[in-house]
Amino acid sequence: MNLVEHILELAQIAPELIAITDGREERTYAQLMKLVQQVSNGLRHGGHTKRNIAILSGNRMEFVELLLGAIYAGCVPILLDPKWPPGEIDKVIRQCEPGLIVCEGRFASDLAKRYKEIPQLYFVEDQQPGSYCSWLAGFVPDALAEENPELLFIGYTSGTTGLPKGYMRTHLSWLRSFEATEKAFKLNRIQHVLAPGPFVHSLSLFAMMQSLYSLATFHLLPEFDAESVLNLCSREPDMILFVVPTMIDALLRQAASSTAQKSMQTLISSGGKWPESSKQRCREMFKETKLYEYYGSSEASYICYLEITGEEQPDSLGKSFDGVHISIRDEQFREVPSGTIGELYIQSEMMFTGYHQLPEETASVFRDGWLRTGDYIFLDQGRHLHLAGRASNMIKSGGLKVFPEEVEAVLLRIPAIREVMVFGKADDRWGEQVTALIQWDGEQRLSLDEIRNYCRPYLASYKAPKQLVTVERFIYTSSGKIVRQEMKTIGEKG
Repeated sequence: MNLVEHILELAQIAPELIAITDGREERTYAQLMKLVQQVSNGLRHGGHTKRNIAILSGNRMEFVELLLGAIYAGCVPILLDPKWPPGEIDKVIRQCEPGLIVCEGRFASDLAKRYKEIPQLYFVEDQQPGSYCSWLAGFVPDALAEENPELLFIGYTSGTTGLPKGYMRTHLSWLRSFEATEKAFKLNRIQHVLAPGPFVHSLSLFAMMQSLYSLATFHLLPEFDAESVLNLCSREPDMILFVVPTMIDALLRQAASSTAQKSMQTLISSGGKWPESSKQRCREMFKETKLYEYYGSSEASYICYLEITGEEQPDSLGKSFDGVHISIRDEQFREVPSGTIGELYIQSEMMFTGYHQLPEETASVFRDGWLRTGDYIFLDQGRHLHLAGRASNMIKSGGLKVFPEEVEAVLLRIPAIREVMVFGKADDRWGEQVTALIQWDGEQRLSLDEIRNYCRPYLASYKAPKQLVTVERFIYTSSGKIVRQEMKTIGEKG
């Protein structure tokens, strides 16, 4: 099965419908599918079928055309983040050995010098040699789809704690995810979709593909801008918006200072825990909007979801998506009873197949057909999941385990706190000391004793912060996650 072939077949139902628009240009489904076939033909003529195609670009129309054409031709798109440092880009290119590199013009000179042996195309405005437009014009739109290609694409984890790893996605895994989206979020009327994050991260790329799969119009933004997002949602009140929590905070601030209509059909949050205070403000600001939060990962895809109504349990992650099997296990791989914290394992048709050229890392996350998530979870009596924390972030203080995420969830309920990260600071007596990095929201500053008093009803005393470090701002990845290692280094100096 080729997912893009499936989209081409659907497109014949409404060829004149706008498939994608960036506000300046637009492509109908008929135009987009013609371009997809031209790209596919060009890649076949170049001998690139079943080869890796590296794409280094921000959000733009040509990115979508090339990506879909490569998939249609049976190539494997390799998605490189323009925000990576040159050394990181080089490591990924050397590992993936692409048969073709396609990049924006700003990277052309550097890549042409470093990879003379690899053919290259450039997204540039004019018809200069090597331009994507000149290359594309040489091919007709009569390509046939590559049947049953092995992979859909290779994306990369956001690298919050180290070098990113390439995760391999299949066509079936995303087809099943599209079906799960419509059912879980009750999207019976998908007409307009907006995901203002970078395409190189799976949330926005997935939303764009979901939009095409659903014969909707995808609204492309080159980068996130809260005012632009709200303006688009005002013009298209049926908008389905895919965002991360840091974007939601910016949208709320913009909405509070704007008199524009504040309307959208559905807001779906992912990519990090959505603070309770932010959820409440969203319910107040966007009264007619359905609000959802989902929990997943690049490796697992969807795991569980929660509709935000104000009646949900605090810190609940919700219930698992249809088709996702959940198992909570101890260190000996034995299932634990409900209410007991253990490591989360899942099985579903939406999972990834492994890490690209990293067999040991792949083997370490699979056991007897179960995917090890690295997250510690407990299930309540209603089969709702609650996150305790990630194994990689665990603090060991005085011989006891502390999950930063559990502490962060409590601290984020405090109105005076805008953002927080908890980590273990080296300590001669305790091994690690629970330390909270805090960005305050406004002028109010709470003392350590006030923070600990607030935590007392919700956390054991050993989990409460022993030190507070104020920071002016947090450093985020381009997908909106805190860069924990860099922030930890800052906190250790505080």
